[in-house]
Amino acid sequence: MSKFIRYFACLLTTWVLCSFYFPRMIHHFNKNVNQSKSDLILHFTATVDGEPLRFRKNYTNAFNESFAVEKFKFYFGKARLIDQNAHQESPLGGDDYALIDFTDSTSCSLKLSFRPGKYNAIQFLLGVDSIDNVSGAQTGALDPSKGMFWTWNSGYVMAKLEGSSPQSNQPAHTIAYHIGGFRQPDNTARIINLLFPDKSDLETKASQTHVLFITADLKYWFDGKNPLHIKEIPTCTTPGKLARSISDNYAGMFSISRIIN
Repeated sequence: MSKFIRYFACLLTTWVLCSFYFPRMIHHFNKNVNQSKSDLILHFTATVDGEPLRFRKNYTNAFNESFAVEKFKFYFGKARLIDQNAHQESPLGGDDYALIDFTDSTSCSLKLSFRPGKYNAIQFLLGVDSIDNVSGAQTGALDPSKGMFWTWNSGYVMAKLEGSSPQSNQPAHTIAYHIGGFRQPDNTARIINLLFPDKSDLETKASQTHVLFITADLKYWFDGKNPLHIKEIPTCTTPGKLARSISDNYAGMFSISRIIN
């Protein structure tokens, strides 16, 4: 009987200690984790040759072709902060992908949490990697209802630009560039590396919030390493060599305009 009492007393003591101290330990751990991270807000803006993008407004590309934009969106994912030693720091938690849609201003600001440190560049994937392309329709930012999934091709559109141009020979003079494809040699996902302005460092500190303003300039869709003339190519909506060449163009459209510490 005394053995049973001792055993019961031991269990009771263990239960009391766990119920009292364990929640405090978890709270203390979570508190330390929260205090040891810094938040980085990425804010995306769209321009056309440095001028703020206005939907349905007429612009002129480098080849004197007029065009107006109605849709402009792309996938952002796999973000990394990079220090001067090329060490990469991944976000703490969060989704792998976000859909930046310039018709929806709420989608153009993202908050990522990183461990404090001194960084001089940011890296991200423009598009969706091959693994997620072969995983079928998914949820969240990769939900097919976002209009960025080819059900007929079982793959994602990495970036989309739609509008109109007098130079287009399509019905209603539409232009449509739905750039996708994840199989080599025509993979259109692009890794983007952006140095911070003036080669300065971003020193993130615990419990601080920093804001990074990233500009996407549409002129690079047309005036890049592979010149795109609307008169000749008003649409591209399938994977292949053309989609790959357009993705090589717009991979250069990003720049960091400023940082707020």
